[in-house]
Amino acid sequence: MIRFAARSCVVGTTLGRVSPLALGLPARRRAFLRPSPVHLLAWALLIGVTLPCGSGCRRSQPAANPAKPAGAQGESASSSDQGAAATDSAKGTASEPGVAAPAEEQPAAEKVAATGSQLFSRHCGSCHGERGDGKGIAAAYLFPKPRDFRTGRFRLTSTTNSVPTREDLHAVLLRGMPGSSMPSWAHLSQAERDLLVDEVQRIRSEGIRESYLAQLKEEEELTDEEIAADEVQQAIEEHVKTATTPGENSAVPEMAAASPESIERGKGWYAKFVCISCHGETGKGDGAERMFDDDKTPTRPRDFTLGIFKGNPDPASLYRRISLGMPGTPMPGSSNMTPEQMVDLVHYIRSLSTEEQRQAAVLKREKIVAQRVGAVPGIDQAEAWSQAKAVQVRTTPLWWRPGAAAEVTVQAVHDGQTLAVRLSWADATGDEHALRSESFEDAVAMELYQGEAEPFLGMGSMASPVDVWFWDADRQHGEIAAEKINPNAVADVYPFSEKGVAGTELSRPGARMADQPDISLPARATGNQIVPRSEGSGGSSLQVGGPRTVTFRIPKSQLVVAQGEWKDGRWTVVMTRPLAVPSAEEGLSLEPGGRASVALAVWDGAHADRDGQKSITIWQDLELER
Repeated sequence: MIRFAARSCVVGTTLGRVSPLALGLPARRRAFLRPSPVHLLAWALLIGVTLPCGSGCRRSQPAANPAKPAGAQGESASSSDQGAAATDSAKGTASEPGVAAPAEEQPAAEKVAATGSQLFSRHCGSCHGERGDGKGIAAAYLFPKPRDFRTGRFRLTSTTNSVPTREDLHAVLLRGMPGSSMPSWAHLSQAERDLLVDEVQRIRSEGIRESYLAQLKEEEELTDEEIAADEVQQAIEEHVKTATTPGENSAVPEMAAASPESIERGKGWYAKFVCISCHGETGKGDGAERMFDDDKTPTRPRDFTLGIFKGNPDPASLYRRISLGMPGTPMPGSSNMTPEQMVDLVHYIRSLSTEEQRQAAVLKREKIVAQRVGAVPGIDQAEAWSQAKAVQVRTTPLWWRPGAAAEVTVQAVHDGQTLAVRLSWADATGDEHALRSESFEDAVAMELYQGEAEPFLGMGSMASPVDVWFWDADRQHGEIAAEKINPNAVADVYPFSEKGVAGTELSRPGARMADQPDISLPARATGNQIVPRSEGSGGSSLQVGGPRTVTFRIPKSQLVVAQGEWKDGRWTVVMTRPLAVPSAEEGLSLEPGGRASVALAVWDGAHADRDGQKSITIWQDLELER
């Protein structure tokens, strides 16, 4: 039985125990970040307040003009791992297998104006923190956790002293870190990536200096005056230089192509050198060992059969990972193995996945063309939609788990007046309701942005807000017979409707939300967006200026209409909205021949996805035919 404490209504009368289930509301309503508590939802329905669905329910200020960013604040969804092995032979040549080809470069004016610090703030700070300490505003929603550049150790290096080269850092920017929320930044220009590498190295040097100064004060008990002495300052600089200067590139032998014999030998070495204790007998990452990084955060070994490697999966990069280990993680270097044994092991590990899997692990930027049509088709017009070009867009879960939605099929059309976007993705279960406290509904969202400098991928920033179209399954179906799912939930007396409660059954006469007058449920009357609608649309329009600022637009600005259908293990959702809107208060205006940056997010209710626990794409390019 679900019970809630007594609360007082706005007129001072006692309502007793109020259950949102009696009102036909889902137990928890979620939008982009943190769901509102159950009792707040019930209260909102009764008193008519609107609850923005950001962390801490903080309301963002309306954007002056979402289409014209006022600054360069914010950044991208990143991850815990930084640094990469970027060579494919003993000569140490750069290797980028599976790296997404860069999209069109950003306008030159933006590149000239942006400094490394500004680029880091825009693309990296929300996850890695403005100081690079791994404590960004979005870090709480990510697993693995973002790398601490100041004190943490770089995971993927090609040098004997585990200090990454510039090429190592570039390799991470180009490929991203599959298996985490760190995406590929191949769409940035070479100049921008150079500036980001410079900034990461500067932050690392600053962190080394800061740590050494603390050591001098705490362990050596030096005073500020003593530390300011020339000889101490010189020692500090020498310490920082030593700790941040890459050593020699580690040697990689010439490697012949894999053969059945070398793969079989590698399988034997895999067992002999106890790789199975972590990665499991068949390489699925299901070994018995519990694993923690040096900073005590839990981690898990990779499932080699998925082809999702943190760094480049080419033979030379994997050889270095086996030889050098991964600093800061439970993965040790294999100094007790011969080069020949490590080569065989590389061939065996690569045999557990296909090149197609390894290529697909990288998030790539795609072009989505909204074709001009005579009339925008609805969700039930499959034949009409079959004429629209379908683009496969790869996703990654921010809270990593194998088996998350791998990709979304995107189609877009417009008739000169209305834009329709059709999204489809695999989902074994159609989770349409969230009436139980442990239940979560399926959902999808699309964020849009126009401007020269794309903001933080994770919902923009206050200086550069984004327009969000949102659909969730339970809101689409309107009023729900909550008593069928929770027959023993406690209901309360509805003002102006009932005079007494004969029992606890929600099915008693007059208890349904549909039977209540608007004076009892002002939230319904005022168009509160957390109340299920009766017209069958699960769509909403939201304004977002970064994490924790998600806000439903007011009812008159709710122009997004969306319908979803789950069939044969797959969701299909069609979102529509007028191209042009009266003002920025209603969202982002579009036009034939125009373009916008778009990104997607998918929630899987069966896996308890909610808030920032979701799968996302990187920015994609949406172009509207004239």
